[in-house]
Amino acid sequence: MATTNKKQFNLKIAIAIILIVLVIMILILIIVKSTNKNEQANIEKENAKYLAERDEQIKINLSEKPELERMSYYCASFFKLIDSKNYEEAYKLLYSDYRENFFPNFSNFRNYFEEYFPEDFSLSYQNMERLGDIYVLWVSVTDNLNGAKYGHNFNMYVVIKENALNDFVISFSRDSAVDEEE
Repeated sequence: MATTNKKQFNLKIAIAIILIVLVIMILILIIVKSTNKNEQANIEKENAKYLAERDEQIKINLSEKPELERMSYYCASFFKLIDSKNYEEAYKLLYSDYRENFFPNFSNFRNYFEEYFPEDFSLSYQNMERLGDIYVLWVSVTDNLNGAKYGHNFNMYVVIKENALNDFVISFSRDSAVDEEE
């Protein structure tokens, strides 16, 4: 009988030790997760601070530039997003009425660039006109992979409305790439 009581006592001690170890492990996991969340929050704060500082520096640089350079910068920013296949961010820059009329959903927009634009392209600006608060750029698109003779090269109009420094919407003559290819 004493042996049975001793075994039960040892079993209770073993269970208590296991429970204590489990509680300690759970506490460690909670602390680690909390620390990771705090570190992630700090990283996000630093990223937001960096982006705000970068945006402010861009605004300062743009404020010192003439209209043609600002509009060229906006146009290049849009087409860099296209070139890097960041279609979602580029789609957000479209003038809302233009987007609704010509690219009512994101897949239309992405498909247009995948189908009609050269895989690797460069832009050159031929001319610009200001019509009130709207700017129209004449842009030449050059196929860098296939060259001027064999590549899909075309001219297009790019329309930009500058709301504020580094805040703009854009549209373009979408049929230019289609008409000259076919």
